[in-house]
Amino acid sequence: MKKTSECILICFCLTCIYLLGITHSCAQNKPDNLPFYDDKAFHFGWYIGGNSLYTNIKDNKKLPYNDSIMSFNAKTGLGWQVGLLADARLLSFLHVRFLPDITFTQREFEFYVLHEDGLRTARNNFEVIYLDLPIEVKLMAKRWHNFRPYLIGGFKYDYDLGSIRRKKIADDEFLFKINESEMLYTVGVGFDFYFSWFKMAVELKSSFGITDILNRDYQTVYADCIEKMKSQLFYINLTFQ
Repeated sequence: MKKTSECILICFCLTCIYLLGITHSCAQNKPDNLPFYDDKAFHFGWYIGGNSLYTNIKDNKKLPYNDSIMSFNAKTGLGWQVGLLADARLLSFLHVRFLPDITFTQREFEFYVLHEDGLRTARNNFEVIYLDLPIEVKLMAKRWHNFRPYLIGGFKYDYDLGSIRRKKIADDEFLFKINESEMLYTVGVGFDFYFSWFKMAVELKSSFGITDILNRDYQTVYADCIEKMKSQLFYINLTFQ
């Protein structure tokens, strides 16, 4: 996940530098676009973007779990999201936002199990369809022509709509189960670009799970290997207002 995030971050920065150069060159030849846009009390829009989902797993070293399980890991799942945006102005530099969306991604776990005939791999795959309900604050720097950077912070509640489908699958098809909802906190940065008829923003955000998502009611030798399990999501969004 680290290499993927670094590549995405580099591409993101290069894109922002390119757009900033265009914005600056245009600003030298004509007045600023939408000069009173940020004075309005409310704004509405929509956004679309890509994401990566990684599951942080903490080993359970307190319990002597099954000796046949040699190791396990979680793979990074890639996906996308689309949502709506409602923005309220509190101060000239501080806004609060509500950004409900639908996020599509996946989880994949691998357990390496020792059998009489050698080492085997047991997998657990989860289709994830999040209904996201985030509330964020947006702390903005001073506008520079048609460009304005900002910081993001907030919390969100996620409900996994994919869990509805999983409830219809037989229990013995799961190595372990995960909870259908979780709480996360979000931090990130963004860049507003003002055009003649609309404002576009590029955002880079990460969300970190607060609650343990491992279902303790479904106990197996695989679940016994895990003490805690939390989500970590990385987003790149394009917003339009």
